[in-house]
This record gives sequence, C-alpha cells and structure tokens, in this order.
Amino acid sequence: SSDFFWPNLPILAVKIFPCEEYSSWKNESQIFRDTSLKHDSVLQFLTAENRGSGPRKEYWLITAYHRRGNLKDYLSRHILSWIDLQKMAGSLVNGVAHLHSDYTACGRPKIPIAHRDIKSTNILVKNKWECVICDFGIALKLDPSLTADDFANSGQVGTARYMAPEVLESRVNLEDLESFKQMDVYSMALVLWELASRCEVVGEVKSYELPFGSKVQEQPCVDTMRDIVLHGRGRPEIPCNWLVHQGMRFLCDTITECWDHDPEARLTAHCVAERFNLMAQMDCDDILNNNTDNEGSKTAHRTGEHQASDGNRNTQ
Repeated sequence: SSDFFWPNLPILAVKIFPCEEYSSWKNESQIFRDTSLKHDSVLQFLTAENRGSGPRKEYWLITAYHRRGNLKDYLSRHILSWIDLQKMAGSLVNGVAHLHSDYTACGRPKIPIAHRDIKSTNILVKNKWECVICDFGIALKLDPSLTADDFANSGQVGTARYMAPEVLESRVNLEDLESFKQMDVYSMALVLWELASRCEVVGEVKSYELPFGSKVQEQPCVDTMRDIVLHGRGRPEIPCNWLVHQGMRFLCDTITECWDHDPEARLTAHCVAERFNLMAQMDCDDILNNNTDNEGSKTAHRTGEHQASDGNRNTQ
C-alpha cells in the first residue's frame, strides 16, 4: 500500500496489485463496489483503477487511510482499558455481523458476504474505540442462486493460523451458506482473544502474542495447525485471572462459544453483536447504580452532619 497526499485534501491509501494478482484485485474491487457493503466498521472504498501497460501494468484500490495501522501492530504497542476493549471488539463484531447480514442497517436487502480471512492484520484501527475490516481479496458473496458446485471452486483459503477446524479438515458443508459465516466467526473469536489478552482489567498484561503464540512458527502451515486445532482440539489459553472481571468472563464465554469445534454450535455474528449491546447496557447500569449508591451515601452523610449539628445546638 502507498499513501497519497494533496494539500487541503485528506490522505488516501492506495493498495497496489501487480499483474499476477489481478484476480484478487478484481474480486476485492467488485465486493467494494457493492454499495450495500458500506458500514462504519468496513474500510471506506473510493475507487479502483489500473495503471500502466504490459508486464508493468498495476491495479490500484484507493481507500480511506488510517494512520494507526493494523490491529496486530496497534495491540503490540497499546494496552486497553475495559471500555477500550469493549468498544473496539464491539466495532469488529458489528462489522462482521453487517457482512453476514441479509439486510443493510436501513433494512435494504443485500447479499451476505463471507470474508474468509479475518485476522488482526486485516483489521485497521480507525481510532481508539473503532476499527474497520479490510482486505476482501478472497471474500465470497453468498448468493443463494449459486450452487454447491460454484462454491466448491472456492478452495481451502485463508491464513492457516486462523483457519477453523472444518477448513483445516477440508470438510466444509458447501450445501449450506451458513458454513462460510461459521468459519468467519471462528476466526473472529481468535481476534477477540487477541484484544482480550491486552486488556488491563486482567491484572498484569503480558506482551502481545498472536493466537497460539509460541506453540507455532510465525507463519504456521496447514499441517501444523491441523495437529493443534483439529487433532489436539487446542485453542488459545484463557487464564483464570481473565474470569475475575464480570465483563471479561462474559466476553470469554462468548469467545469460547465462537470457536467451538462444531460449526453448528457456534454463535452467529449477529448474536455476538447482541451480546456486546447487552454488555454495554450492563456497564451503563453498573455506572448508574454506582452513582445512585454514591449519591445515597452523600445524602446519608449530609443527613448525619445535620443531625450532629442539631445535637450540638441542643446540648448548648
């Protein structure tokens, strides 16, 4: 990617594809051109074009620019408060729920999209509390008019570290479009774990690690992940101290349900979004209750002071 700047105009990002990556550029630009994709948690697309000719020909995607970079790099440099975690994770979840939905936020029908490569490097940090999903090079429109044979050509794609068990095993149910969404939810759970691992409410925050950390190489192969995730039923560790905080415990329960070995048992992205709304409401209620308790304590304290001063006057 490159960054373009003109005086008095916003900075833009340009993602440049060489000739041999034409199919990826074509797919991503087609996905982006669908106006129903627009969402606060999806990278803003501006235009796509090609430059040059012959073997030097390039394909460009021009999008909004986010100076904080991708989520992986951001988490390696920042520790999150509970509110930071809740807001940023909620932003991610809302983005995935939008991709998977049959409708836009306005209620207009849309074709659901499976991202198929959700990971922390494919998420950009917009600001302290919001992120956007990017890189739709292998995304798939879940068009009901397509057949299982059409989807069979989609292949085993994605990043091995974030692949769901059924993808590692090459046993995806192509007859059911929900299968593609379930794979996204598994990958999303790993990113939620990454966010949780950098939250200060757990006590001492360890250095940032990718899911499965030192158990695998930086770029593990499918066979390695198959041994850990499929045969060993391994998942990133959720330490006991994460479960002390009520909100974190609720989040960890959600993560566990999202990376379930059985795709059918996983939560939907919409359900996870609803849980985050509930979590935010719980926090608001706690704040209101604490404020009410504090006001009650102050009132009782003031009443006690008045009674004490009255008593002092009576004894004089």
